Amino acid sequence: MNNKVIVWAGVCALCAQTTALAYEKNEQQPIPESRLSFGFEYGKFFENRTDNGVNIDTRKGAPGLHFRAYHLWDYFGFFHSHSFLFPNSVETKIDGAISENYNYFFLYNFIIGPAFKIDICKKIDMTLGMGFSMGPIAGEWYDSNKNKYRPLSQFNIGAGGDVGFYFFVSEKIYINAGSLFTCHFGNVTSIGTGEYRIDKDWEREEIKDKRWSKNYSMYGLQPYITIGIRLQ
Repeated sequence: MNNKVIVWAGVCALCAQTTALAYEKNEQQPIPESRLSFGFEYGKFFENRTDNGVNIDTRKGAPGLHFRAYHLWDYFGFFHSHSFLFPNSVETKIDGAISENYNYFFLYNFIIGPAFKIDICKKIDMTLGMGFSMGPIAGEWYDSNKNKYRPLSQFNIGAGGDVGFYFFVSEKIYINAGSLFTCHFGNVTSIGTGEYRIDKDWEREEIKDKRWSKNYSMYGLQPYITIGIRLQ
């Protein structure tokens, strides 16, 4: 886990440094070109983790909404991407055996980092971006011992990127198609225990079993199509 934390810290430092260089290099041009895109995304995720000594292998298909912004000074700048996804196709294996004990409702993915623009022709160009990625996952876990579902949440971190093509239908309006990709290598899983305590505000709250997953990895491929506006 320590090696993964070092890699994650390196990715964050690289993103911060390159983004700072973008501002410094373009201080004579303080107003960037901004591209705001909104549309549809479908994410496919392949996750492996070990929680409490149990190997969990999950495949998620998740449609949803996509918002992304690029801020560019000529051909260099930074971007941030937001995915709001709702898993509707989930397959989970516990130690190699198919299990229906896990349900997932929501997945959010955030990416931020340096970006580049490449001109293809007058009305078509592409952008490339890569940086830090993170996001929560919400769902539930079936406790067979007590015959009821428990709330489940995850929070994972890693790296992600974006490749997108822009087709301008006017000077300001464009259609955009491309894909995000993510590689997450750290995850905290929290599961409700069914036991409760009184918090500092004298309210009843469920005690949760929270811990870092071992041997964690989650790879995602998230194609999208959007419509957007260019501001300058």
